[in-house]
Amino acid sequence: MSQEQSTSVLIIGLLSLLALIPWAAAFLRARTFRDWDLTATLVLLVGVLANVDAAAYVIGSGRQEQLDPLGRTVIGSPGWVHQIAVVSNGLLLGVCVAFVLYRLLVARARINAAPLIAFTIVLTLGASDGLNGQPVWSPRQLTLLAALLAAAVGRPGRSALLGGTAVAMVYTTMGGIQALMEPADVLRPCRADNACSVLGIHYAGVFTNENILGLMLLLCIPFAWLSLRGTVRIVLACYLAFLAAATGSVLAGTAAVATVVLLAVLRPRLRDEETRGVARGMPGRSLLAVSVLLPAAVLGVVVPLRHAMFGDLRLRASIWDMAKEEWADSPLVGYGGKAWSAKYPQGEIPAAVSPSLHNEWIDVAYAGGLIGAVLLLILLAYLVFRDGTGGIPTIACVLFPVLLSSVMERPWAFGISNALTFTLLAATLVPTGTRGSTTTHAPETSVSQGRVPPVGTRHETPCFDRSRARR
Repeated sequence: MSQEQSTSVLIIGLLSLLALIPWAAAFLRARTFRDWDLTATLVLLVGVLANVDAAAYVIGSGRQEQLDPLGRTVIGSPGWVHQIAVVSNGLLLGVCVAFVLYRLLVARARINAAPLIAFTIVLTLGASDGLNGQPVWSPRQLTLLAALLAAAVGRPGRSALLGGTAVAMVYTTMGGIQALMEPADVLRPCRADNACSVLGIHYAGVFTNENILGLMLLLCIPFAWLSLRGTVRIVLACYLAFLAAATGSVLAGTAAVATVVLLAVLRPRLRDEETRGVARGMPGRSLLAVSVLLPAAVLGVVVPLRHAMFGDLRLRASIWDMAKEEWADSPLVGYGGKAWSAKYPQGEIPAAVSPSLHNEWIDVAYAGGLIGAVLLLILLAYLVFRDGTGGIPTIACVLFPVLLSSVMERPWAFGISNALTFTLLAATLVPTGTRGSTTTHAPETSVSQGRVPPVGTRHETPCFDRSRARR
């Protein structure tokens, strides 16, 4: 590790400690406003437990990669790491089942449609597994189904996004501490075909590679902006964007900057803090939001189909061509969620591309066929238009980094529960926008004006009756 890299890692480590001040202020404010609830805890546990095995491996063993005779990375980890993964997956499954039972039997929760659409996509991929002779319902598939069912009975709103923000806080802090204690463990080597970031490093934190960390940070930027209160949310959103750029992932860094710009332009607010000035600009902001989302979605579909128009994409272009050629033989139902990763043990693909096809659309189409792709489109359309134009700016800021990263990566997995499943849950629980005319304004409250509610009083959410607010 060079002196320049040591300095960069030291900066990241110190920033992570300094960031604890705004993190603490933000979450104390959330506690004051009673923003945290069981749904936030669910999202936090899904994010933490899904990544605890990778974090334990990096912290406990350093970043030791296994290589084959040709120098290619081999997938695998020590037995003790696998045991942690099994235990954490079991715990997560139990947490989700307990949450569902509590919300249905005790809280009498209402059902959210968006997680159920995602649930249907998972079922479709599982059915395709069975039709193509793949193992059906692996433990991580069952955990994903349970997590989506939990989201279906969770409480939509700020708390779900706050739980996602807390996941980012936990792992950025852990990465920063590890950077100060064992600087070499948080870095991955730079290569000729994968240049370093502007800081001269590939920063992976306590994750197995920089791309996973970069995607997590990218998708959590709008969570921080929307769920936290006060100007501290802007500081922390920019901090997450900086770390995304520091990972060295060009996609994550570029998309992070674009996401912060979109947030600054649209200025989305959740309905319990909308102001008159923001509400008046709703039609124009909604139109702008759609004009940004649509090209991002189209780009994700066009790039793998016409990749020659976008330069030399090397390995991605090869696997996309392979998937398209095979997909033609099973266009309706695809090959199942396990089919692509099963090619690695057979020597058909290298380890680097075995987790996914590095594009959300072609990944879902290959695994679930046209049925899966249409269901994904329905999910996205439902999230955007479920409340007319009122909630479009907010959900657009959440979906924009998802769609932008979908061009070269697969941010949301529908075949197994993975490191980014918590972001899928949080996105499907984004609160709906204000119904009715966009010129109608909710009465101003201490919360909508950004003031702390008086001690001993209960904050009542605008646009809700009390029975719905309790849920």
